[in-house]
Amino acid sequence: MGFTVFFGAPDITERKGFGKVARIPCIFDSRPGYHRLGSQYLIDRGLGVWHPHSKVSSYPSGRPNETTLKNYAFWLVNFLEWTDVRGIDIDTCKYHDHVHGRYQSEMLTGTWSRDNRRLSGRTINLRVQQACDFLTWMSDKGFRAPFEIPLFNIKVKGATANNSKGHILRDVAIRAGKVRQDKRHLQMPTDKQVKDWLNSIYASAGQTIGLMCETVLCTGLRREEVSCFRIDTLPLDPDDWHVNRLDAPISEQAVRIKIKFGTKGPSYGVDHEDKIGPARSIWIPKTIADRMHIYRAKRRLQALRILLRQGQTASEQRALRDASVHLFLNESTGSRITGKNLYRAWTSVPLPFKGWSPHLGRDWWACSVLWEEIKRHDHFRQTNPNVLASVLSSAAVDIIRLRIQPQLGHSHESTTHIYLTWISDMLGVGLTTTQTLYDPNMTDD
Repeated sequence: MGFTVFFGAPDITERKGFGKVARIPCIFDSRPGYHRLGSQYLIDRGLGVWHPHSKVSSYPSGRPNETTLKNYAFWLVNFLEWTDVRGIDIDTCKYHDHVHGRYQSEMLTGTWSRDNRRLSGRTINLRVQQACDFLTWMSDKGFRAPFEIPLFNIKVKGATANNSKGHILRDVAIRAGKVRQDKRHLQMPTDKQVKDWLNSIYASAGQTIGLMCETVLCTGLRREEVSCFRIDTLPLDPDDWHVNRLDAPISEQAVRIKIKFGTKGPSYGVDHEDKIGPARSIWIPKTIADRMHIYRAKRRLQALRILLRQGQTASEQRALRDASVHLFLNESTGSRITGKNLYRAWTSVPLPFKGWSPHLGRDWWACSVLWEEIKRHDHFRQTNPNVLASVLSSAAVDIIRLRIQPQLGHSHESTTHIYLTWISDMLGVGLTTTQTLYDPNMTDD
């Protein structure tokens, strides 16, 4: 038996008085037995007690969400099992000789992989970084000698969707020996394929799930952000809605709302099991807002009545009603629909495209916006090709920075390359940007 990640029962753990660590996984080793160091590391990371970036840069430290912490656990387990199988002592191992020299090399050659195939650069870097973080934590806590990681600094332009000081350069420390990752290239299904898929979702999963999936496609929100919508995320009274372009057709209008539950980034606490993340304002189509409002007044109340049947007394029913703060409820049980529920429903019907997921649904929204906006520049097709490329490059970057990045909540401009490459492929024009967009900590989400 190898190393495993163990998830306890949060309700039982909370009743025992350990609510702070109720949702933090632990690690069991090959004996099997409780792996004290690995589990304590996850606790320190989960509680925000220790964070590697807080020591070497200006990155904000904070508590990772449950999904991120689960990933940390599985990446760490892979390293710990490797050290166990190879007979490597975590108290004395070194970066060059062991972590980079053997662990990373074996994943590159496929020696340390399930099917003896080379792992992707992204997977290798994530696992190696977690190993380095764990060994650095051990050193900081006095469990081993100092663990030296060779680093070099690069300067990255600070322009982001949430930072107006785009001219400021900041130093970023990069681990020497990182594997070069393949660039991510987008390929999107056709509008008809997406429409057929969405119709299948409505038919098989119901109106509520269908509306949630459509919200992802029409707003670019993450599945967790949609599942964390509260009853009043969209103001209860339509007269209080902030609507743009009041003189335009409804199909072209949008409503501004603010979200903070389930958003990516530092955690500022938990409310009704939802992470409180960085707040941001987004736009949702007026047509979607109207349908949410109708859902809230009718179908949601029907689902809530089912939930209230669990209460035996009026006070119990009131408690259930007051605790039901989420907008989207399961039509059969009245319980909230989680991000995991949404993902399972999203992938429960034939997909329009290999790998189609809520995350690609975000990209589909971004590409749709970029495509519609860039088509406004079609008259430039009659100009010199070099001029065309320059004009469209400038237009595309502006659209991405001013509209797409703030909506998606992307904290780095590295994503600009992804969408520029996609629109370049669509137009058959080489679009480029002179911005320094490299960010070693960018994730696909």
